[in-house]
Amino acid sequence: MQQASAPNIDEGVIEVVKALIEDWGVEEDVTMKSRLVADLGFESIDIIQLVVALEGRFNCRGVGFDRLLMAGGRYVDDLSLEQIAGFLKNSLK
Repeated sequence: MQQASAPNIDEGVIEVVKALIEDWGVEEDVTMKSRLVADLGFESIDIIQLVVALEGRFNCRGVGFDRLLMAGGRYVDDLSLEQIAGFLKNSLK
């Protein structure tokens, strides 16, 4: 797997999210504190597209995004970009 530094991961996550929401008319600034659903209007299909885009960006297929997206056998309600970047940082060590 590709070694990526923490700042590069943060920047990459923000860039991927901005690219996905580019045409959605979202007024919210995209920061590490932004939440996918509450702040940026993501739906479940958008989260799947995000995972695919992140896997491509960081060359990290098979890192087990299910560990991030599920807790206690249920899908999590929302995630911040900070949580996603933290997961990638731990997974790409």
